[in-house]
Amino acid sequence: MRGKKSLLIVLMLLVVSVNLVGIAFASDVVNLRFWGGVPAENGPQAAVEKWNAENPHIQVEYVRYVNNPDGNLRVNIAMQTGDDVDILMSHSANDYEQRVLSGFLLDLTDRVDDDYMAAYIGSGALRWKVDGKYHALPTNINAIFVMLNEDAFANKNIAIPERLTVAELRTLANELKSGDYEYAFALDAGNIHGIVQNAVIDTGFVKEDGTSNLDHPNVREGLETYYKLMHEDKAMPVLAIQKATNMAVEQMFLEGKIAMYQAGAWRLRMSNDLAQYPRDFRIAFVPYPHFEGYSGPAHHVEDAMSIVATTKYSDEAWEFIDWYAQEGMMALAPGGRVPAHASAPQAEARKLIVQGAEETYNLESLDRTYEADNTNLLPTPPYQVLDYINQEIEKYFLGEQSIDATIANMVKFHNDFLGRQ
Repeated sequence: MRGKKSLLIVLMLLVVSVNLVGIAFASDVVNLRFWGGVPAENGPQAAVEKWNAENPHIQVEYVRYVNNPDGNLRVNIAMQTGDDVDILMSHSANDYEQRVLSGFLLDLTDRVDDDYMAAYIGSGALRWKVDGKYHALPTNINAIFVMLNEDAFANKNIAIPERLTVAELRTLANELKSGDYEYAFALDAGNIHGIVQNAVIDTGFVKEDGTSNLDHPNVREGLETYYKLMHEDKAMPVLAIQKATNMAVEQMFLEGKIAMYQAGAWRLRMSNDLAQYPRDFRIAFVPYPHFEGYSGPAHHVEDAMSIVATTKYSDEAWEFIDWYAQEGMMALAPGGRVPAHASAPQAEARKLIVQGAEETYNLESLDRTYEADNTNLLPTPPYQVLDYINQEIEKYFLGEQSIDATIANMVKFHNDFLGRQ
């Protein structure tokens, strides 16, 4: 009897010991909460599950927020009140900058300095540099390009270009004009200000003497070229008509009514959907037009991941971010996202973003466009200046004022703005 009692005590002690060991191991697990604006089913949840399976000591939970003003306010309140946010993905550079200035995000300079960004992300990373420092690692290439109807080129015996200057774009548009297409070229009306940003891509909006650079010769060339495409050549929709009729140029391109459409990776979801947008032509790609002798516009790099300042686990958070940028992003490729990190399998991701419709694309030109070099980040002026630029160039494209008056007005407004800073 005494032996049985002894055995029972030993067994009970063994069970207690095992439980204590389990508790000890459980207490060693770091739990991180990762907030982002991408729907979980579009890849982030799959990435997190893969990480959790491979890293039992660091477990991550994905929390999706809606990427709109209310959703971003919710994020900021959560960080301000110390809610459980360890890793944050910012989608708007403006929201990100405010978070940096509010002290919500850790300075990552010791992990991602200028050399790191230049080697692994490229010039597009400059968009996420605030006061000379990086507080985030951008993870997604939101490529910008011109989509080309290959049939339109083949019918005119024109080779698919590898690059285009602004002047060459106009020449090409006139060569492609045909009764088969309503327009040879189009872009989204809301992106018309990109002409001016592109014009000062290497020089910036402000000259070395502190005055406005909106009288740069490229500004005049860009605006005049697009005016002529609209009004003289009739190769491009007139801006006023495009806006007044809510012209869906993206659909018109997919319907074979426009030969060239300036857009970006955000339109691939539509062009991949052959059930809703059937087409009988292949799409080729070329980088955005650039000005002769100047850089081309760099692809946008977005989905910037930061370590929240209040986390207790900054090293573990960085371990996950580093993995996500190089490996985890592959789970998002079928949804249209290509990893920005140079160490990631970007070529493989590009195949995944057109999976199911790959036969309808010129994949060589897609790869070439994604890998375009000699690019620079499109500069962005303060929103007050950008709003005024939009107003003035719309007046010009409407024919309400001359190019000289347009440039003079923009320069005066900008100089007045600079004088108040």
